Amino acid sequence: MKWKQKSRIQNLIARLPSNFSYATYYFFQRKFGGLRNANPTTRLAAGIKIARYIHRQGQIVDGKTFLEIGTGPKLGLPIALWLLGSSRIITVDLNPYLKAELVFDDISYMRDHPQEIQELFEQAGSPVFAERFSRLITAGDNLQRLLTMANIQYLAPADAACLDLAARSVDYHISHATLEHIPPETLESILQEGKRLLGQQGLYVHFIDLSDHFSHSDSSILAINFLRFNAKEWDRLAGNRYMYHNRLRVDDLIDLFRDANLRILSMDTTVDEKAL
Repeated sequence: MKWKQKSRIQNLIARLPSNFSYATYYFFQRKFGGLRNANPTTRLAAGIKIARYIHRQGQIVDGKTFLEIGTGPKLGLPIALWLLGSSRIITVDLNPYLKAELVFDDISYMRDHPQEIQELFEQAGSPVFAERFSRLITAGDNLQRLLTMANIQYLAPADAACLDLAARSVDYHISHATLEHIPPETLESILQEGKRLLGQQGLYVHFIDLSDHFSHSDSSILAINFLRFNAKEWDRLAGNRYMYHNRLRVDDLIDLFRDANLRILSMDTTVDEKAL
C-alpha cells in the first residue's frame, strides 16, 4: 500500500471514538497489516539482544525486574525476558493494544517450531530456559494465568511518566521501537520517572527505530522520506495516535539523555546506505 493512502486511512480511523477506533485499527492490522501472520522471533530476538547489552555492562538478567515502555499488541519481549530468567516484568502502554489471541498465536508458533526457538535462545545461555519454555507451551489459553505464571504485570492505559510504582523498584528500563513514537517533552518526563524507579545500578536499554515507518511497507520511499516535511505538514499526514513519529535524530537523542543527567555507556547505530 502506498504510504499516503495508508496515512489517510489511519487518520480517518484515529478520528473515531476511542473504543471503536482501537477495534477498527486492529481489524485492519489483522486483515491487511503486520498482524496477519504469527511469528514472534523478532520480538524474542529483541529480548535476547537486550540481555546481551545488560551482560555487556557486567550485570545479569536472572532474578531481575524489568520495566518495558510500550507493550503493543503482543508479549514477545516480556516472554523472552522471562525465558531468560527475569523475576518480574512490568509492561506499560498508553493505549490498550494487547490482544490475547495474538499472544497465543505467538505461543502456538513457538510450540510448533521448538527447534527454531531453542536455537534462538541457545547463545543466551539461560539456565531456566528449558523448564520455562516447557511451561510456556503447555500453559493453555488464559491470558491472566499466563501473566501470573510469568509474573508479567500489564498496565494500560498507563502513563510511563507517572507510574504507581515504588522508588528503586526496577532494575532495567527498556523498550523496543517505542521511543520514536513519543513526543520529546514526554520522553523527558519518562526518563526522569525512570530515574526515580531504577535502582542504584539500574540501566536504560532502548532500541529506537529512526526510519520513516511508512517505508517499511512502501518500497517506493526511503527511510528518511518523512524529513522532507515541516512539522505542520507531517502532523497533518501522520500526527495520529497510530503513526506519530517524533523524527528525532541520533544527536537529538544523545542530547535528550544527557540533559536528563544520564551517562551513555554504550551506543550502537546502524546506517541506512540507501538513505545516504
